[in-house]
Amino acid sequence: MNLKLQNILSKFEKPNRSYMQTKYLLIIIALLSSLTGLKAQQVISSSKLTIQGRAFPESPAFHRIDTAKYHNLPPAVKNLYTHGAGLFVTFRTNSTQLAIDWETANAALGNNSTAIMSRGFDAYVKEPDGWRFAGVARPNLKEAKSSFTMVENMEKTEKEFLLYFPLYKELRSFQLRIDEDATFSPTVQQHDKKIIVYGSSIVHGASASRPGLAYPAKISRNINADVINMGVSGNARMELAAAQMINDIKDVDLIIMDCVPNCSPQQVTERTFAFVQELRKAHPNTPILLMESIIRQIGNYNLEWKKKRYEQNANFKTEYERLLAAGYKNLFYLPADHLIGDDYEGTVDGTHPTDVGFERMIKIIQPEIEKILQQ
Repeated sequence: MNLKLQNILSKFEKPNRSYMQTKYLLIIIALLSSLTGLKAQQVISSSKLTIQGRAFPESPAFHRIDTAKYHNLPPAVKNLYTHGAGLFVTFRTNSTQLAIDWETANAALGNNSTAIMSRGFDAYVKEPDGWRFAGVARPNLKEAKSSFTMVENMEKTEKEFLLYFPLYKELRSFQLRIDEDATFSPTVQQHDKKIIVYGSSIVHGASASRPGLAYPAKISRNINADVINMGVSGNARMELAAAQMINDIKDVDLIIMDCVPNCSPQQVTERTFAFVQELRKAHPNTPILLMESIIRQIGNYNLEWKKKRYEQNANFKTEYERLLAAGYKNLFYLPADHLIGDDYEGTVDGTHPTDVGFERMIKIIQPEIEKILQQ
């Protein structure tokens, strides 16, 4: 018998136990019996894992960049780069369950996002035909600290897991819990290409239902590319400091500029040429794909939004043509036509794609990426 249980029982081993003593004894026995039925677990510290999906391996904590190093970035941009969008870890284990304990900066949620996307995790398992969804970690809605069993009752065979970080929060800490007798080994993915996606909240991940369904993450799995999510919700305004930060990223095969939604029509005109010009200082031959803003369905009846979106894209196309005329090569342009479909059902709020909207975007963006990379 468990020593702790023996010690407790010994206190009640008197022939004249009172009714209340007997009652408490029965309650304790029931509680301890239920606890002994729980599986023992081993805890895996996050320090044993390699954080992947970020531009700079030396970035502190679970941040996408070292915000102290890039001090010229606007404060809001630096704060957003503490979010874990696009970051992930991979590992092998034969555990029959996978649980996680974690803490985010706070428990607040956006009004157009799911809690799982913003503050949770999702897990995938590698199969011969690619990564297959396995489970999610649902966050505590009131506290910054959360615990959740992502998947359980699995076969005791070794599997490779991919675990995506929360998209819209700074992750402060996490640890995994697996079977006590399970094997565990961290892994690092080998990708065919490296792609940088600089953009707005749509790149950041709003409003996917879970982290792995943001379009950079899904394209990464589809084509085995290291797709670096440099989305900064509401703040992708083509500042030169952002281009200079991107210039420090090495061995880039493609840069995607999906930043028009956050720029005013005037900013598009004033900043596009200079932004590309700055990128060319460190990436003279790297292909750059310039993407128009999606057609915001909020502009179906709001004439101001409709006018703004039209001017943003028209000005972007003009700047693209100016760049070509100035002799810049390896520039590609993707119009917004049909990006989220034509039935007006691709967004959660008239701007940010749902999973359906993202899937429609991927069907247009991914072939363009593959075509560029083949060239």
